[in-house]
Amino acid sequence: MTTFRRALNYPLIKGGLVFLALALLLSLVSMYSVEKSYSSQGTLGVGHHVIGDKDFENNYFITNRTLVLSSQNASVIVIQKGRINSYILKNKSVRLNPISQPEISVESGNVSYLYRVYGVDYPYSLLSLLAFVFMIVGSALSVYGYIKFMEGAVKEAREKRR
Repeated sequence: MTTFRRALNYPLIKGGLVFLALALLLSLVSMYSVEKSYSSQGTLGVGHHVIGDKDFENNYFITNRTLVLSSQNASVIVIQKGRINSYILKNKSVRLNPISQPEISVESGNVSYLYRVYGVDYPYSLLSLLAFVFMIVGSALSVYGYIKFMEGAVKEAREKRR
């Protein structure tokens, strides 16, 4: 037990453990998340429309998208990542969960829409890179310190034998 305490008090091992503790702390801080949301609504006439905010869609990790289309009498084509879906709305609404920012082509009539996007931002994510470097340095210091400590312990044991 005293050898273990002596090993923990060895400067290189202690320094390595400090770096590893800092790496753990930085990695936990880097996982802090902030929820963001975006919403838009309006009425679309005949033509091709791109719904949503491109900057919001590109800057955040999107967790959910909801698009609600409603109309008295309209023909609509919804395009999302190459998938094309056609809807004929007659006094009804359609609720969709698009996989990407939707493009809507209104063939006839007017369409009311409500588009909501929920995303997550990780403002301190770059700290994970620093945590990785600290982890490498801490591991190297700990292993090197352990090797040096064991060399000293072996020398001590040899001297006691004589």
